[in-house]
Amino acid sequence: MTAAGVLAAAVASFTAAQADEIVIGQMTDRTGITANVGNPFGDAVQDYVRLINKQGGVNGHTIRVVEIDNQYKVPPAIEGYQRIKSEGAVLVGLFGTPVTQALTADLEKDQIPGTSPGFGTAASADGEHYPYLFPAAASYWSQAGGAVEFARQRLGGDLKGKKIAYLFFDNPAGREGLPVIRKLAEMEGFELQEFPVPSPGIEMDNQARDIARRFRADFVITHLFGRAPSVSMQALRRAGYPLEQVVSFVWGQSEA
Repeated sequence: MTAAGVLAAAVASFTAAQADEIVIGQMTDRTGITANVGNPFGDAVQDYVRLINKQGGVNGHTIRVVEIDNQYKVPPAIEGYQRIKSEGAVLVGLFGTPVTQALTADLEKDQIPGTSPGFGTAASADGEHYPYLFPAAASYWSQAGGAVEFARQRLGGDLKGKKIAYLFFDNPAGREGLPVIRKLAEMEGFELQEFPVPSPGIEMDNQARDIARRFRADFVITHLFGRAPSVSMQALRRAGYPLEQVVSFVWGQSEA
């Protein structure tokens, strides 16, 4: 079932005799380290809901969004989830892999669907094991595979003997793609070196110099967010690394 189908199924349980509004919870990082994503993301959700309500709502029911600023932190998200649940939400929009992982068991216990657009837990694509968690875009596993394939194309179609650096935010989200990249390194015969970046990801000169001058990477795959994508580009440029040999997971594309 798609994420849109999740909402449709939830709405289908409503009847004219029930409440006029549909309550949806939305986790949004308005003030945390990824607020540069959270604010436009949260604004977009609110704008779209206003548009839907202006057009008559969903099956005649207006939508009300209960927004929680989780600051990209688990404790505020857990507390906010209880508020969302108490207000009768039929769906929770999640924000951030750590938050998604922390709330997965609660969503299943409470039988409330949760969506994660382009992040979250990649394994949730298996609906049998994650019946209430719905990834709405390419998971970090998929992005890892796509990034390696892009590197292959850029490096002439063969990765055997090549050196690939993985520069990543050292948290559950940044580590999510590691199993796939490690497995592909074994299968394709390239040398992989991992370069973790501690939060908040605003200093990467040491990693960039290591990538460019010691490891001498043939290609760099980055998985960063918040201010970190632009910081990584600046650091790699200062280290003399060619930016045309760098590809980023989804957040770097929108933020760098």
